[in-house]
Amino acid sequence: MEKRKYIIIPGCSDLNRGDQALVWETKRLAESNGFIGEYYLTAEENEPTEQSKNEGLNIIKPIMEHPSRVYKDKTNIKYGLSLKLKWGIVELFDFLGSLFYFTKLTRKAAKIFISKKKRASLETFEECDAVFVKGGGLFQTYGGIESTCSMYFWCFHIFLAKALKKPIYVMPNSFGPFEGPFVKSIAKKAMASCSVVTARESFSAKMVEEQLNIKINVYPDLAFGLPASDISEKEIAARFDLPEDKKLAAITMRPYRFPLSENPEGAYETFKSEMRKFIRWLSQAGYMPVIVEHTLAVNAHENDAACIADVIEGLDKSEYRIISDRSFDCRDLKKIYGMCDYIVGTRFHSVIFSLASGVPGLAIYYVGNKGQGIMNDMGLSEYAVSIYDVSCDKLKEMFVKMVENREGVLNKIRNYTNGVALRYSELMKLCR
Repeated sequence: MEKRKYIIIPGCSDLNRGDQALVWETKRLAESNGFIGEYYLTAEENEPTEQSKNEGLNIIKPIMEHPSRVYKDKTNIKYGLSLKLKWGIVELFDFLGSLFYFTKLTRKAAKIFISKKKRASLETFEECDAVFVKGGGLFQTYGGIESTCSMYFWCFHIFLAKALKKPIYVMPNSFGPFEGPFVKSIAKKAMASCSVVTARESFSAKMVEEQLNIKINVYPDLAFGLPASDISEKEIAARFDLPEDKKLAAITMRPYRFPLSENPEGAYETFKSEMRKFIRWLSQAGYMPVIVEHTLAVNAHENDAACIADVIEGLDKSEYRIISDRSFDCRDLKKIYGMCDYIVGTRFHSVIFSLASGVPGLAIYYVGNKGQGIMNDMGLSEYAVSIYDVSCDKLKEMFVKMVENREGVLNKIRNYTNGVALRYSELMKLCR
């Protein structure tokens, strides 16, 4: 009997350990609930995927790729008008070409002109038994014609699966806002194409119901169920010189474009400056700040190391430690966060890894509903702050409050995480 085939979208590489966790947990949960077969993951060409391959995932090329494949600026902390125009031209041709995939006759014709790798991907879609949309942040736009292009780009593989009459299961995601021309209608059409759509926090579920008139259930982010690796805590502590006589405060930071600011570049510089002050305060208060490079990337906009390098400039090496290792996967990082006493995380999955390990944390949220929404659902909204409002004084105030209320915070974490396994079982029953 021929093996069943399942595809996980959207594209993802091993560089983003949060997305990696969501892909791996999608596969693990699906397999443990009867979806047995071969699993395929879409990933951009030249993106590292060896760790995912070792997890049993077959890598296929996305049929619709990001326009940055043609025009790419690896130092793009901000988008310029020239880059947007170039991407717009690429997206127009991509859109016109994508229409050929939605009917059997034109799809057959398209196979003649596309690359061998894309043809193989298309055939995998044609042969697959179901498509899983991994958890994460989906369908978030903030206005302008580029939002329309982005929304169609994100929805294309869903539309393709629908055209091929494949069941589509959307794992717990954050949705919205839906700003921009035709964005809501595209998102609504995509969701209506799916057999199951779920949100990972109530803010998104409410937004989808109010703005798209679609009611969806809420389930925990799949990373809450991620098992930690068995790497040696003793070896990690020795390798990265983590002191035994101090409380460890994990820190994650990322580059950010501050699109809602009147002075985006100035806002980013302020963020880095305030984080530097906060790290120094933590050190002076007797903690050891442990800066974790959570997300690796080719582009400066996604590469945590770019932000970290700027923040630690001017700090003494005795005031912090850095954990950075490309060989670490999501399970390794969950183990490392679990070794710490607290976390202040800009990468929200670093916060989820920590909370799931019983480590209290502050969340610095920056886009969509995920950070603010999940912290609210856990009863921890007072420990979440917008990246636009970050200051050393604000973080100090929140951190001190968290330490003073540690037991109360831990109780809320336990109340939430104790029901995660049961909720996942309910989710997979929906899919079955």
